[in-house]
Amino acid sequence: MLAGPPYGDDEPTHRRQFYWPGRYTPDTDWEEHMNHPRLPARLLARESLPGITEALGNMDCWLLRDGAHWLVTRQQGTITTSRISTDRSQVVAARATWSDPAADGSDTYCSPLPDGALATSAREAVTVHEPDGTVRWEHHHRGWQHAPEASGACMPDPAGRVLLATMAGPLGADGVSRGDICRALDVVTGEVLAEHVLPSFSATYAFQQFPDARPEVLLTASTAQDGTQCLLITYTTDGLDVRAAGTAEEPYVGLGTDGVLVSQDVGGGYLCRTQGGADGVIIEAGEVLPEEWVFVGYTPGFVDEKRVLVVAAEEQWAEEGTHLLLDARTLRPLAEVDYPETSGVFAVPLGDGTWLTADAETVLRWSSV
Repeated sequence: MLAGPPYGDDEPTHRRQFYWPGRYTPDTDWEEHMNHPRLPARLLARESLPGITEALGNMDCWLLRDGAHWLVTRQQGTITTSRISTDRSQVVAARATWSDPAADGSDTYCSPLPDGALATSAREAVTVHEPDGTVRWEHHHRGWQHAPEASGACMPDPAGRVLLATMAGPLGADGVSRGDICRALDVVTGEVLAEHVLPSFSATYAFQQFPDARPEVLLTASTAQDGTQCLLITYTTDGLDVRAAGTAEEPYVGLGTDGVLVSQDVGGGYLCRTQGGADGVIIEAGEVLPEEWVFVGYTPGFVDEKRVLVVAAEEQWAEEGTHLLLDARTLRPLAEVDYPETSGVFAVPLGDGTWLTADAETVLRWSSV
């Protein structure tokens, strides 16, 4: 719900960075300081997915759309959307491929639509591509001429009636932008149905959907100077409602049922649980990890309603990670996941008791034994 390194020169950027390790060797400092139960992981399925290694640096690599999880990969001028199977003995249920409209290297953000089409957000246009590759409609907008790190995002609202899309806003009479905007576009015709000025400028955007199909969706707006704003967007016949997502202010957020958010600090120093009407929960890395260890991987999320999966390591750019299951309410560690082979620092929880990891060009699906 998906978005390199978050630390460049101590400034967050919009691309994640992951590394693939050699065989895992237990860390003696971890074993000395953290005596959690080791929970064996059971391998359920594995599947080759060319391009997954490069895709992990993109904001749209992992998406939750229309109640399904998706992986989006790009290779040799094509975009492939892979819908994750609800059958736990498989990884991918179906794939679809389109020509990449940004083969020149410019950034695009992709989102599958309920009718099998694909929406893309580029720097100057939002486009819907039919399943056969033809263009259904294209909506042009002002680009971010002087903001190379800015990029829009798009996704269908949970009802599937409109395409929500972020873009650079028009300039005022004084030649100054009032802010980026979110537009609700008719998913069939592209007609502008509503518009709202966002409290962010020249940001990198990403949309996420809640697993229980709540009417609102989460929008993260990240800038190197101002950090990240997390916004809840709802489309109704009265227009677009935009409000802050509680105290969440990190670009790496896992979404649970009942509006729960678990966000991870850009530097890996803490995790935060946020839910409307409830007190927030913050866990500093130093409280639950060995000295100098941090949270890595940037895909915190819910394995199920009771457990959150995160990855920890000795340093921000570690090539090996320790996967931890946390209590979904307190964020206290419950167990360390014990894999039969290397696990890397990438883990995508699917909410059904399973999660994905990747090894080179192979995606693996796991559950706890």
